[in-house]
Amino acid sequence: MTAETSAETLDACRRGDPVALGAVLLRHAPGIERLLIRLLGPRADVEDLLQTTLMEAIRAFPRFQGKASVATWLGRIAVHVAHQHLRRPDQRRARVRLELVRDEAEPMHPAPAPDRAVEARRQLEKVYAHLDAIGARKRVAFILFAFEGRPVDEVAALTGATRVVTKARIFWARRELVARVAADPMLRDLVDERREAQS
Repeated sequence: MTAETSAETLDACRRGDPVALGAVLLRHAPGIERLLIRLLGPRADVEDLLQTTLMEAIRAFPRFQGKASVATWLGRIAVHVAHQHLRRPDQRRARVRLELVRDEAEPMHPAPAPDRAVEARRQLEKVYAHLDAIGARKRVAFILFAFEGRPVDEVAALTGATRVVTKARIFWARRELVARVAADPMLRDLVDERREAQS
């Protein structure tokens, strides 16, 4: 969890102070990167989109009123950047090998067996391939809700939509994804195994 930024530092950021801006953005950059990876999947251009997000934040800081936390405000910018990126058809196909971003504060867990790690990577890549077929607004809302675990109201605030619209986007995205997963032998078997384990 990132500590709140002092009022003095925020004022310096609004004035364009490079030291203050550098300190604030550097502190929040790992969280923004993780959010972009969740929204877009393992892509080669996440680093470029992170830089775009940070540049957008620098340009927008003079207008930052502090009604939301810096993390939430930066999250909105990252969501907007991701959404614009997803709307470009040429950008929905580029994939790279999955590299998970780990928060330094998170405890280390034992690494899974190599064959299980490869299988998990393939399954995750398949899920993101199916997500590529879902409209950008629905996809972003669904990932923020289902993958990030954010409440509907927060998803609505991050995406600039009403609560009703946000719930509808999540519902239809989930429905589309479930239909696609049900038709995919690799993922369908995984879902069946989980259902059996839960019963």
